[in-house]
Amino acid sequence: MLVRCATALCLLPVCLVYQNGKWLKNIMRWRFFFTGLIEGCQDVLRFLNTKPRLIQMLVKAPLSVAIVLHRTKSFRQALRHVLGVLAGFSVFGDITEVSADSLSGEYLTFIITRNRALEAPDFVPLAEGKSDFSHLDTKCVAFYLPQFHAMPLNDKWYGKGFTEWTNVTKAIPHFTGHNQPQLPIDLGFYDLNDLTVMERQVELAKLYGIYGFCFHYYWFSGTRLLERPIFKWLEHKEIDFPFCLNWANENWSKLWDGRDKDILLKQELKNTDDARFFEDILPFFQDPRYIKVKGRPVFIFYRPQLFERARCIAFTDFMRNRALKCGFPGLFMISTNSFEFMDDPESWGLDAMLEFPPHGMISNGLRPKQLNCFVNPHFNGKIWDGGEYVEKRLFLNYKPDYKVFKGVFPSWDNTPRKAYSNAAVYDGVSPARYKQWLMDCIKFTRARHDKDEQFIFINAWNEWAEGAHLEPDSRYGYAYLQATRDALILAGEGL
Repeated sequence: MLVRCATALCLLPVCLVYQNGKWLKNIMRWRFFFTGLIEGCQDVLRFLNTKPRLIQMLVKAPLSVAIVLHRTKSFRQALRHVLGVLAGFSVFGDITEVSADSLSGEYLTFIITRNRALEAPDFVPLAEGKSDFSHLDTKCVAFYLPQFHAMPLNDKWYGKGFTEWTNVTKAIPHFTGHNQPQLPIDLGFYDLNDLTVMERQVELAKLYGIYGFCFHYYWFSGTRLLERPIFKWLEHKEIDFPFCLNWANENWSKLWDGRDKDILLKQELKNTDDARFFEDILPFFQDPRYIKVKGRPVFIFYRPQLFERARCIAFTDFMRNRALKCGFPGLFMISTNSFEFMDDPESWGLDAMLEFPPHGMISNGLRPKQLNCFVNPHFNGKIWDGGEYVEKRLFLNYKPDYKVFKGVFPSWDNTPRKAYSNAAVYDGVSPARYKQWLMDCIKFTRARHDKDEQFIFINAWNEWAEGAHLEPDSRYGYAYLQATRDALILAGEGL
């Protein structure tokens, strides 16, 4: 009862002061309720800056309480009750009631229809014939996750035999039209201990115009994780395909988000790490297949901002100097824009930045998606309008003064990992929209980069538990690979 009373006190002043309560009406229409509420609260706070101090005090105090309480279960229950009462006032005049039975029935029909269909209408089969992409300066590099094999630490942390497929197969659709589970075809639920798997991946990548892979490299002061497929790649020179490394320098956490909660393996950069790290990856730099820019090996530094700037600069300087001593003309070092990192990379001792969507998309104008359908009441996450983001070309809003390489993803949905712990779904990035996104990025890249530096990074080749995979699945088949190929063919024809 106390929480319910606090909730009412928190919301009523805002209703009276801001837009005559219209913002609450909009929130009531949104299926993704709590994201809308907090965004609305933040909008109110900006609005209050222009009002007299007395009004600011009357509204900000209860609003601050609401923001603090919004994550508690009792608050959510109370909020539903209060808004149910408030919905009777004229503030909410034209809200249309939709019965829960009709929504759940619609959801059930969607599940039955989808599972009954042998093949979706937008399924694209394997391409026939080959295309030559060697004349193109634009190079599509796909990030590659080496997670799909068992390892002792994962056995210890998550259970014997755990791989990323464990999460993938647990996924369910959490709202009507939600494309889950996403299940692999062609290679099936593969094990990267099998060399023939990587050979087939390269065969597919070449067929559809992918230039190379960028392997995520997990290194923690000498401790490696998931390195077995990468070293197998290094050992087998007959796999003729370019590659580079991305040092995924963040904490290894139970929720795979690199944050400071439930840390399983902490990421540090000790004084003795610089030399150890360089010696560890030097054999990759020396491989003739390694991607280079004018002889400089391309090295991606995922999150430099996790270290102090001075420490990061010392690390990059050491890496470059050691590369010079080993006969290279230097290194070409790139950061990502992960977690809204927007600093000039040169101020951190780096050469360029690359986009790593979905990071950076909110800064470019991405908005939550309004759903008018059944949503799993236990789902805990955000649903974003990825389709609108691509259609409005919001990705072109990011045009910094420093060198940046564009990035795209075929889709993104990490509910297999985090459906009940802050998942994110970027809904609406269909194969057709992905193709348009990639084509626009090709144009951007051609206009701004020399032919040796015309890279576009795709997230990802095989991030199955994040719904970001070019590899074919049972719903779309080879559609995203075909969209990549079509965009590159059109690039060869001048778009």
